[in-house]
Amino acid sequence: MFKNKVIERITKEFGTPSRQTVKVTAWEIGSNLGVVVQTDQPNKEDQAFVWLPYPPDSESVPEIALEYAAESGRHSNTYPSAGLERGKPALKLIVTSTQELDDLISYIQAFKAFAPLPKVKANPEIDQSSESITTDTLIPVDVSSMPKAKPVKPRREAIPRSVQREVWQRDGGKCVECDSKAKLCFDHIVPFSKGGSNSVRNLQLLCESCNLSKGNRI
Repeated sequence: MFKNKVIERITKEFGTPSRQTVKVTAWEIGSNLGVVVQTDQPNKEDQAFVWLPYPPDSESVPEIALEYAAESGRHSNTYPSAGLERGKPALKLIVTSTQELDDLISYIQAFKAFAPLPKVKANPEIDQSSESITTDTLIPVDVSSMPKAKPVKPRREAIPRSVQREVWQRDGGKCVECDSKAKLCFDHIVPFSKGGSNSVRNLQLLCESCNLSKGNRI
């Protein structure tokens, strides 16, 4: 399963896990940097759930991450890890490709070194390598018929702590869709990819289930 590949790669880069249970494999990479891979979920073979501490203010949040408020419930086996203790905000990254895994490793390395955090974009696995393309397989390209490239997405900034607190108080510490108080995360009403901001008016509390069902819709 892909999560086993993620565990092997993190072990290769950062050493033997400091904690292993039936539910998680965890590493203590820095004094305030714990990394946790869930082993009990997901059941899908092409996904892995990786938990990281919330980045410092002004640093980028990976596109593949769900953001969990400090007071929200999450996977309880993450709490013993540095930076993921109860009462602290956290990120849950849904890793689905080798490229995303490579970007995740770079993100963790920068986090450990207190360096500017790189962007982690959602990148699907590329099945066909450039080595398989030869002059025999090349076809003429009609530039006029090519679709226009999508605009580059703007840099996603971390939600300021003051904004997090105000949204939490306004929404009563529960999901605005189903009133659940479990596994809450901050959701952009107008998605960041569609120009939404990190303002109080554009943020709401959703539980993980409602957040995932919404996807990138407004």
